[in-house]
Amino acid sequence: MKARGWLGVVVLAVATAAAVGAAEAPKSEVFDFNEEVKKGDQRPGFTFRQFVKTPNYTASAIGVKEEIKMHRHKDGNHVIYIVSGQGTAILDGKPITLKPGTVVHIPKGSAHNIKAEGGEMVILDFAQPPFDPAQMEWIK
Repeated sequence: MKARGWLGVVVLAVATAAAVGAAEAPKSEVFDFNEEVKKGDQRPGFTFRQFVKTPNYTASAIGVKEEIKMHRHKDGNHVIYIVSGQGTAILDGKPITLKPGTVVHIPKGSAHNIKAEGGEMVILDFAQPPFDPAQMEWIK
């Protein structure tokens, strides 16, 4: 799908989530997802950019260049959508193949990692409650 199609996915997802938490999200917004990925803060092996934050959920753009090491989220659930690229993940000890169009539900407390293969993998991440990096537990 072309970049314009991904913009539609982001707008639809944000609009749907806003409808669920309409009282907390007083205005609509439109984002260019590809630009959000480019603006990501560099972290070891990946970039991260939170572009929507409401009291109920967050939406983030993640560019995995190498790997997001094994970790868990102590505060809530995540749903990731693979926009482009490919790779693998380990979710609760089980390997998962990741490719464009793959959707993965990561329940609160589930140990997981994400590895890119053959170039950058771009991910749209939805978290509820809002993602809080302080609630990540890195697993050695």
